Amino acid sequence: MVKNHQSLIENGMEQHSSSLHNMFFRSLISGEPIFYDHMSLDFDRRIKDLINRRNKHYLWLLAEAFEYFEDLIELMYAHMGHKEPSAWPSKETKGETAASLATKPFDWYLQKAESNKKLHAKLECIRKRFPALAAAEKSNHFGIDLRFTICLIEMLRHIVVHNNGRIRDLTKFIQRTFEQAGMSNNGNHDPQKLQQIHNFIATDSRGHRVVMLEIPQSGTPFHVDRLGAIINWLLAYSDYIYHRLIRPTYFPSQQA
Repeated sequence: MVKNHQSLIENGMEQHSSSLHNMFFRSLISGEPIFYDHMSLDFDRRIKDLINRRNKHYLWLLAEAFEYFEDLIELMYAHMGHKEPSAWPSKETKGETAASLATKPFDWYLQKAESNKKLHAKLECIRKRFPALAAAEKSNHFGIDLRFTICLIEMLRHIVVHNNGRIRDLTKFIQRTFEQAGMSNNGNHDPQKLQQIHNFIATDSRGHRVVMLEIPQSGTPFHVDRLGAIINWLLAYSDYIYHRLIRPTYFPSQQA
């Protein structure tokens, strides 16, 4: 687009860098076009629109990645219940006895896991059974608190899916994220975690919105890949739970 724009300027045809748009739909009965708006977009606006569309694409990739992550946690949680019913909260097995639970097929546990929509409750159950997870969340290669980070990603995904990536009240969003992680601390938020939230939020004339576009590093050809970082965290976290906790505990014969 930039090359075409420069070429048009050089040939005295800069006006053709703009685009004209007539918005209409077809009448339900007659099929006749009904025009309801029109606009002209100059080159700068077209560039901004392109960047915004790219960001929206990234936001939906984030949402899809997190939903796969939720499915995997659900699956591992179900395996934990199937192999060790006593590790599940009593409310999950209410009305059942140890003898009846021993006869339940895996699909019964998976169905129970799917009906429990609270990701944080499943992860808390896994933490209680495997304290090593809580330790790894605090001390890891990335130098971040993964318990908080998973909650943040979940909140970002919620905003993407339910509000098109727009955050109506940033203060409430921040407070809810810390509360979800169990780290509200009466509003005295950890500065590092607060900065982590702001790393994925931009402010413009319309308010606050979630952003996943790459951040150019000044003076270098490199970028900070925000979406790539999140996917890496989700993969590393999932890999740790499966390969270090679930698989060696409940499927030792499958270990290489």
